[in-house]
Amino acid sequence: MAVKDYFGKCGACKFCDLSSGSTFCYTTKFDCTRFRQSVKADENGCNKFEPAPGRTNEIIAKYDK
Repeated sequence: MAVKDYFGKCGACKFCDLSSGSTFCYTTKFDCTRFRQSVKADENGCNKFEPAPGRTNEIIAKYDK
């Protein structure tokens, strides 16, 4: 299985709450605290994307099932 790159994606944004993950049909979604909607960690970041300091691919991958 290929390793996902979350650089510039929703999972690397400070508004993505990784602790809110819920999995349904093999897809994990997280809450975007800025827009109050669900996003996937590997979705392209929106125009309000702000990188979360210290959040690495390895950390995001732990939550993205």
